[in-house]
Amino acid sequence: MIRFWCSIAAAAFLLAGCGRQEAVPATKPEAPTRAPAELALPPSARAFLVIEALQPGRPETHRSYFGRTAFRPKALSAVTSPYAGRVAAVAVEPGQRVVAGDTLFTIESADVLGLRTGLEQARIRLRVAEEALTRQSEMARRGVGLEAERFDAEMKAREARAEVERAERNAALAGGGQGTRISVAAPVGGVVVSVKAAVGATVQPGGDALVEVGNPRGLWVIADVPEGEVAEASKAKGVQVEIAALNLELPGRVAGVAPRSDPETRRTAIYVELPRAPEGLRAGLLVQVKVGTASGGEELWLPVTAVLLKDGGRRVVYVEGRDGRFAARQIETGAERSGRVHVLKGLEAGERVVMRGALLVDREAEQLL
Repeated sequence: MIRFWCSIAAAAFLLAGCGRQEAVPATKPEAPTRAPAELALPPSARAFLVIEALQPGRPETHRSYFGRTAFRPKALSAVTSPYAGRVAAVAVEPGQRVVAGDTLFTIESADVLGLRTGLEQARIRLRVAEEALTRQSEMARRGVGLEAERFDAEMKAREARAEVERAERNAALAGGGQGTRISVAAPVGGVVVSVKAAVGATVQPGGDALVEVGNPRGLWVIADVPEGEVAEASKAKGVQVEIAALNLELPGRVAGVAPRSDPETRRTAIYVELPRAPEGLRAGLLVQVKVGTASGGEELWLPVTAVLLKDGGRRVVYVEGRDGRFAARQIETGAERSGRVHVLKGLEAGERVVMRGALLVDREAEQLL
């Protein structure tokens, strides 16, 4: 009897389960992965494209910097006043050519008068000392003088000669002129770059330069280079200097790098030597310096016109297959130089890439999606 009732209960339970439909959670179907669309273009559209096989090579590493012509330190002489006084006359003007020894300006100085007076006094004392030595030597020869007195006269004569020599050297530093006037001469030949001396102005020794004389053959180029590019530019294999004012382009050589950078512009000066100074070259001319830096091994580089920037920062190029169809290819890029970009990943040498006209291909590809 117990088995009978158990069978009845089990049957009832099964019938209740069959009458109720169990809900199955709905699953969202996965979106089908779409293969990159391949596009065929008619010949009329292909005429606007530039397609080339990607070849490994060395990147163009020429960079341009603005600079200026300037006198080298050894080619520019700054002439100051050797003594305190006032400017009495100015004999030169900017742009004037001078030779070594030409008078640049004249000053009035009491110090110079003291030097010249001291020289005359030293010469007088020397004559007196020499006359005394002659007299004592004659007396000693005759036997009426003492040897000690002759020796004392000889010592005084030697001291007088040494004093005259010192006075002559000091007076020679004053240069030409008479009395209180001193003529300051050009130490080297060249062109007068600037004149700051003015008649009547008070001057001091070791003050600002009153006249600057530069040697036109001693000009070089100073280019301003960003701090991050100095190390590479200093190792340049070749330098070209373009002087627009003279319509010239000259070869150059990097001679050195400034020991410090400008704290405001964060640029560092590099110095470029010119093998020859062309006619008409002047200091202060604006120039453009093209530096050819050392390159590494062969790499894959593309023109920037071949790379498209898509959403999310993806970089895409279009590659032509063997059947003439184009497919988009995502790539990874690195440095950019002179309008070309370094390909790190995504392309291989020999593949045909749309170098120019990638936007046209991209618009046609968008219509297929």
